[in-house]
Amino acid sequence: MYKFIFLIFGLILVQTLDSEAQRRATTYESLLQRTDNPASYIDHVLLPAADSTGQFAVFFRLDYDLIPFLRKRPEMSPPTPESEYFAPIRMGLEIFEGHTRSSRRSSSAQPVFRDSWQDTIWVNTFDETKSRFDHVQSFVSTNLEPGEYHYELQLTRGGSINEQSSNRRNFTVEKPEDTEKAQFILLSNVTLSDNTLEASFLNYEDNVLYGQNYELLIQLPQGYEDSGTYNINLYQIPAGGDDESDGEIHYSVTLDESHLIHFNDVNFSGDNESISFNANILEDGVKYAYLTIPNNEFENSRFRIELIKEGAEEPIGEKVINSQWLDMPVSLYNLDVAIQMMEFIVNDQEVRRLKSGSASEKEEKFREFWSQRDPTPDTEFNELMTEYYRRVDFAHTNFKSMQQPGYETDQGQAYILYGPPDDIERRLPTNAPTREIWSYPNRTLVFEATTGFGDFRLVSES
Repeated sequence: MYKFIFLIFGLILVQTLDSEAQRRATTYESLLQRTDNPASYIDHVLLPAADSTGQFAVFFRLDYDLIPFLRKRPEMSPPTPESEYFAPIRMGLEIFEGHTRSSRRSSSAQPVFRDSWQDTIWVNTFDETKSRFDHVQSFVSTNLEPGEYHYELQLTRGGSINEQSSNRRNFTVEKPEDTEKAQFILLSNVTLSDNTLEASFLNYEDNVLYGQNYELLIQLPQGYEDSGTYNINLYQIPAGGDDESDGEIHYSVTLDESHLIHFNDVNFSGDNESISFNANILEDGVKYAYLTIPNNEFENSRFRIELIKEGAEEPIGEKVINSQWLDMPVSLYNLDVAIQMMEFIVNDQEVRRLKSGSASEKEEKFREFWSQRDPTPDTEFNELMTEYYRRVDFAHTNFKSMQQPGYETDQGQAYILYGPPDDIERRLPTNAPTREIWSYPNRTLVFEATTGFGDFRLVSES
C-alpha cells in the first residue's frame, strides 16, 4: 500500500529546484519542465562464489522516453503487425585491473573481461515511445578473482554513435574472510527454501519505491560475531541534510539467528521483467543477514541504513537510499503550487489563508486540510489528495489549448471536479459548432467548440 507523504520539503524538492529557480516564482508549468526528465539506472553487484572468487554483474534500466525510437522501414519484419517503432539497444562492458581516477582509460589498457548485450525494442504507438512507465533492462555478468578493478559500461541507444553514454566505476573483489565492511543489496520478490535463495534486484540504483516494502541483504564482514548484539538502524535524513546528517531513527531491529543465512554458488538471470539471482544455501557458505524493511510505513524521504554493534561508536557498514514516488503528481513537488491548484475546490479567501505564514505554517495548514478529508486516516497515503492532483495533471495534458493551460479550460476544470465521465458523445451538427456531451450518473455537461483546435467551452449543465 502506497503511503502518503508531503514531499514539499523533502529530497525531491531539493534536487528539483536550484537556488536560482527558488528565487523566481514557481509555476505548474516550470515544475513540469523540471520534473519531466527521463530516468536511467545503472548499478553493479558483487556476490562471492564458493571458490573465493566473485560473481560480478552490471545491470541497467532505461525508461522508454530516454530511448530514441525510429519508425519502422518497409523492408523490416517487426515481431507483430502492430509494431511501428523500434530502438536498437546495446550495452558493452569492459573490466580492467586496478582502480582508476581518470575519466578516460589509456588506449594501451587491455580488459580482463569484455562482453555485450544487445536487443531491439519494438512498440506499437508513438505514445509508447514517450512512456516513462515502460522500460528496458538487462545485465552482463562474469566471475573475477580477488583484486582491484574498474569497469567501463557503454550504452548505445538508437544505434547511433551520438547516443552513447559511458559509466566508469571502481570496485574490489575480496575474499569473504577479508571483508571488513558490511555490503548492502536492495532486493524484492525473495523466495527462501531449505536449499536455495531466489531474489530480484530492485534495479533502481540507490532508490526504493515509495510505499512498497523491500528486502535488505547484508553481506556480513569477517569481524561479525554471533555473540555480539547487532542492530540495523534506519535514520530519516533531514530535508536539506547531507548523507552524514544526524536524523531520527525511523526503524530498528536487532539481528538474531532468524535473520542469518549462508549461501554460495550464485547464478544471475533476467529478462525485461526482472534481473534476478539464485544461490545454494550451505552451512559453510558466506554469511549474510536478510530482513524485510517495512517501507510502506515510511515517508517519501532519504534514509541512511546502518549496521552497528551495540556499544560501538562507528557502524560496520551503511548505505544511503532514496524513496522514489515514480508517478507523483507534478503539483506536489512544490507547496505553493500545490496550494494554488486547490483554487478549483476552495474559494480565493481559503487559498490566501493556506498560502499565508511561514513555510512550516503553510505546510501544517496544507496537511490539516487534506488530513480532514483522508478516506484512510490510519495510513499515510491520502487517496483523495493524490487523485485530485492526478486529475490536475491529466487535465493539463489532455485539455490544454493555445491560450490556456489544460487545468484552466472548461473541460479541464470539469475533469478535475468530477473525474472521467461515464460516456462522451461527440455531435457534428450541420452549420453549427461541434459539441461534446459528458454524461455522469448525476449530471450532464455539454461543451461547444470555439475553434477548430479542440477548444471547448461549457454551454449547458443539467
